[in-house]
Amino acid sequence: MDLDDEGRLRNVFWADARSRVACKELGDVVTFDTTYLVNKYDMPFAPFVSVNHHGQSILLGCGLISHEDTKSFSWLFKTWMTCMWGCAPQAIITDQCMAMKNAIEEVFLNTRHRWCIWHIMKKASEKLEKYDAYKSISPSFHNVVYDSLTKDEFEDAWEVFIKKYKLEDNEWLHGLYLERNRWVPAFVKDVFWAGMSSTQRSESMNHYFDDYINSKTTLKQFVEQYENALVKKVDNEKNEDTKSSQSYIPCIVEDELEKQFQSAYTNAKVKEFQNEFVGKLNCSLHETKASDVWSEYEVKEWITFGEEKRKKRVSFTVNFNSVTNEANCNCRLFEFRGMLCRHQLMVFHERRVQRVPDKYVFRRWRKDVKMVHTKVRIKYDNSSSTIEARRHDNMCNLSNEVADLAEDSQDKYDKVMTRLLELKRELIESSNVCGSNMTFGTPNNSFLIGDEILSSK
Repeated sequence: MDLDDEGRLRNVFWADARSRVACKELGDVVTFDTTYLVNKYDMPFAPFVSVNHHGQSILLGCGLISHEDTKSFSWLFKTWMTCMWGCAPQAIITDQCMAMKNAIEEVFLNTRHRWCIWHIMKKASEKLEKYDAYKSISPSFHNVVYDSLTKDEFEDAWEVFIKKYKLEDNEWLHGLYLERNRWVPAFVKDVFWAGMSSTQRSESMNHYFDDYINSKTTLKQFVEQYENALVKKVDNEKNEDTKSSQSYIPCIVEDELEKQFQSAYTNAKVKEFQNEFVGKLNCSLHETKASDVWSEYEVKEWITFGEEKRKKRVSFTVNFNSVTNEANCNCRLFEFRGMLCRHQLMVFHERRVQRVPDKYVFRRWRKDVKMVHTKVRIKYDNSSSTIEARRHDNMCNLSNEVADLAEDSQDKYDKVMTRLLELKRELIESSNVCGSNMTFGTPNNSFLIGDEILSSK
């Protein structure tokens, strides 16, 4: 809690143990929004939201702030980062609030900041409707933003758009252009955003709390209701975990490459993969360049745009490495969403690749990764009373005692870490013998022991 000089409450941050651990695994990309006024004190509710391995929204803590200014946001971001072991997100999505922008630049020094494109496109009608040619300007603006595959294409299209409709003096458009690296798809799709391009997940999380929080909610009630609201979120995630482990999505054509993702991904992500797999039907390709190692393909796809369902044939470029079986597409879906695109799949099919390199089986969407946050014992999770949860709790408690005993000595630390790594390898080997390929949610698997860096893999 943040108090002023007279001891009055200014800002509050709240996160539970499950959210803290989930942030280690899933906090690389977050959305942040403050549009929700829900409590007795008219303090904006500010949730940090990310995406779990099923594509569901997951809460990574939240704040109640007294003012939407740089000082308040800076306090909240610093507090959130302190709670999350000093780990800033790699990428964050917000609206165009300048106070948020300033606070992010102050606190999250190396974080890629993106503006919500949905809010920007929604503002276009308000900012451009005064022009006589608005009915033509609006779809043209949409085309410039979404149809430009590369930065150069956007620059050329923007220049034509501005000159055609004589928009040189429009300050709103000029400001957007200066900040194009924060919102134009061609400028941000080289970064992993977990498929998110707007703050709508934050906003949907806000609406999710409607049944639990209202304008009369006190701070004490807020914490209690917060936990009640999360019960359903936890249950939904566990239900999807069960479905993905005990059932599977049938293959469409029994293709070997399709089977690779069917066996690796959660059911929700298998469906996303199959959507791209089926999307190949709208594509055609031909080879444009070839060498001993690299080949370039042009993949043409019929794409439907807008409410009027107009169709347009768009060309994409895919480069294929015959030595490594890697394929890179300029649509950048894999970089943005962590999902192979239909254009890459077309090339893999053409080159008879039956199993893609492991780098394309995106770790975040795998069903055999043991997400550590699901094992954290929390009072609002009824499954915390299971025998597995109690075992996990007992092991964590004993591990903490051992860590306390060893932390003051390098020799003790080395001894504990060496034995733990040996035990981990034994357990993994035992699991593999039993037919499990389970891996773990925390991506960092290297430790410094003495002067040597050892891998826990």
